Amino acid sequence: MDAVLDDRQRWAVPLSLAVSFLANDGEEIVTLVPTLHKTLDGLPSWVRVPSWSRRVDQRHVNVGIAMMGGLCAAAVADGVRTRGRGRLYQDFQWVFGLHGIGHLAMAALTRGYTTGSATSLPVVLPQLAYAIRALRACGVPSTVRPLRAVCVVGGWLAASHATGALVSHVLRTRNHD
Repeated sequence: MDAVLDDRQRWAVPLSLAVSFLANDGEEIVTLVPTLHKTLDGLPSWVRVPSWSRRVDQRHVNVGIAMMGGLCAAAVADGVRTRGRGRLYQDFQWVFGLHGIGHLAMAALTRGYTTGSATSLPVVLPQLAYAIRALRACGVPSTVRPLRAVCVVGGWLAASHATGALVSHVLRTRNHD
């Protein structure tokens, strides 16, 4: 039989990803809009910032995080169903865990707080380490394929931003009529 997470870990390991997501994206939903312009202004001049990024509002953030939450929920369900072997679960776990490094890098670049950085070091990165250790200890083979993982999760992130921008634009336009 192929190695899988045992009965307790079948639930604990994938659900720890959900908790990590709730902590990190909960921080983002509260802090992204209020800190956005300071973060963008704090970037070094060699960093190109797309013009649309300055138009991100709370509706955009809410929709984007809700959509990413849907993907996280699907990944967690895949992890529970497959006892940790699922590709979606492992790919999302890997990308989400490593995205914490991106939050810390952004804080280092701007030399200050950036959204998501407060929960990256104490929650996101340790949760990734916990999941990797638990999967290895149970002998669960890694199904992560970095290119596939980045394409799937990154593609969903792009769709989440596009949808958030569209919803925000439509609602802003409707309110001006």
